[in-house]
This record gives sequence, C-alpha cells and structure tokens, in this order.
Amino acid sequence: MLPVINRILYATDLSDSARLALRHAASLAGHHKASLTMLHVMPDWIELMSEEAGFDIESHFNNETWKNINTAATAKALEKAQARIKEMAMECCVDDAYCPVASAEIKIELGDPASQILEHITAGDYDLVVMGAHGQGAFMDIMLGSVAHKIVRLSSIPVLTVRLPKEQEMVR
Repeated sequence: MLPVINRILYATDLSDSARLALRHAASLAGHHKASLTMLHVMPDWIELMSEEAGFDIESHFNNETWKNINTAATAKALEKAQARIKEMAMECCVDDAYCPVASAEIKIELGDPASQILEHITAGDYDLVVMGAHGQGAFMDIMLGSVAHKIVRLSSIPVLTVRLPKEQEMVR
C-alpha cells in the first residue's frame, strides 16, 4: 500500500534553498491534495548572545523592551514569510484551481530551529516534512550544526531535503 500524504510541514529559513524546497512542497501537496503548513523558526538571538557572553543579556533589558524586541522581530518574519508565500503562489499555481501554497497555514516560532521543527512534527500529525538544505551556507552549517541534518536524523516521519543546484550554491 502506498503512503497517504494529507499534511505536509514545510520548514523554512526563507533562504534560496528553502524557496526551491517550497516548489517541491507545493508540487507534492497539489498532487496529493494535502494541506501545507509553513513553519519559520527564528533563533532567540538574546539567548544565543547570552550563552556566548557568559551572562544573561536579557537581564539588562526591562521586560517591556525585551517584549518589543521579540514582537518586532516576529512581525517582520511573519511579513516576510507571507510575502514569500504570495510570491510563490503566483509562480507555482498560475493555472491550478487548487493551490496549496496560497492556502498554507503560516507559523512563526522563536527558539532553536531543530527543536521547534521536531516539536511541530510530533504535535502536528504531519505525513511529510519538506525543507531546504544548506540555507545558511556551508560555513554556518559547520559552525551551528545543520538543522536539516538533525531533522533527518531525529524525525519520526519522512523528510525531503532540497539542495540548491551546485551552480546556484557557488553564486551565494
């Protein structure tokens, strides 16, 4: 029996490889008439900087300032994700009556990308994860660890990773 794909989680860092991965997610969702959820996880930069500095940077901000920083960053990421979806919907679904990208649910989270994606996989009853690989570049993957690699290793469901073609990767 062939697997049934009803729900696809598209995890994105809004990079070029993630943009290419969205085309694959849209194609699969369209073919299977599956729903598509777009998840963008923003790192908690204050937490990362605190770890690197060795002290709690957040304690130097009052609660209102800290809340404003996170709210503004989340709003900007949501706006960028929505713009990306609209742009991709125009590219992917010109002649299609059913466009999974145009009706995609958008989720923006704050925290460790791999942990957040794995939490969504567990809680969301998804059948497939689609994501780009090497979104931040090879050097950053080495320094930070590859989110895609962690998801492939730890996911309880199949993961499709999409890499930029070599010629596009060299241009970056």
